[in-house]
Amino acid sequence: MERARKIFLSVLLLAVVALAPHCLADSDRTPGAGDSPPPAAAAASQDTIGIATFNIQTFGDAKAKKPEVMKVLAQTVARFDLVAIQEVRDDEGLAVKNLEKLVDDLGRDYAVIVSPRLGRTTSKEQYAFIYRVDRVAPAGEVLTFKEPPGQDPFERDPFMARFKCIQGKFRFVLITVHTKPTDAKREIPALKGVLAFAREKFPGEGDFIILGDLNADCKYYNRQQPNPIPGTTWLLPPNADTTVKSTRCAYDDILITDACKEDLAGEAQVFRFDQEYGLTHEQAVRVSDHFPVWARFYTGRDTD
Repeated sequence: MERARKIFLSVLLLAVVALAPHCLADSDRTPGAGDSPPPAAAAASQDTIGIATFNIQTFGDAKAKKPEVMKVLAQTVARFDLVAIQEVRDDEGLAVKNLEKLVDDLGRDYAVIVSPRLGRTTSKEQYAFIYRVDRVAPAGEVLTFKEPPGQDPFERDPFMARFKCIQGKFRFVLITVHTKPTDAKREIPALKGVLAFAREKFPGEGDFIILGDLNADCKYYNRQQPNPIPGTTWLLPPNADTTVKSTRCAYDDILITDACKEDLAGEAQVFRFDQEYGLTHEQAVRVSDHFPVWARFYTGRDTD
């Protein structure tokens, strides 16, 4: 009996030793940083799509050469069906293309639309729409806002495109903007004219979604004042924080027109990629100084 007990303990010890390296290797991995496609945070079913906005701080060649940063960006984009990106600074246009390829490598096919280089000074920026081709598709013109003669309200003119769901009848116009922080008090009300411009360019459409880095909080803008864009609703809760650093401000947000309310499937949320992927603060700020903001929309309730 004693001999049998010793044999059993010896076999058990060998099994523990054999499994230990694998257990340690798994525990050392960064959560969510594997190569398999991440769960779609915004796509609970085929009945909804997830739309996000993400200011990828100074997104250009230097950031695109950091594999650990690009992996987090790709994992994040792949969680949504359509993402509006701000602050692309890349003369050669390779950063967004590299990001799209990394997202595709996760097993889902995405495409990208990039705006002209915009800005009053030599420091130009671009916007980008990156979208999952089996969920949404462009449906018409892609436009940059044309400022009225003699007026120049925006540092970077808003960029817009109409999309439609592949499955379902939801069709909408996406308008993205990155306001100049010190001019946010002037640029945010000026979005009223951008919406009027979009309605003229997309006649018969009622669903408009304005999203981006609006700098719409803290010292740049008072979120408690009346909404200066009639017929729209801000989606983020007033106490939200979209900044990675020590500030607590809701600079980024999503606004929808009244007609789009029937399509909204839930309150807008901030996606904390630092928590999701187990990043330190230092690792997170290398990705961006902004967190993405996203909302879910029904694909089959559109009646306008």
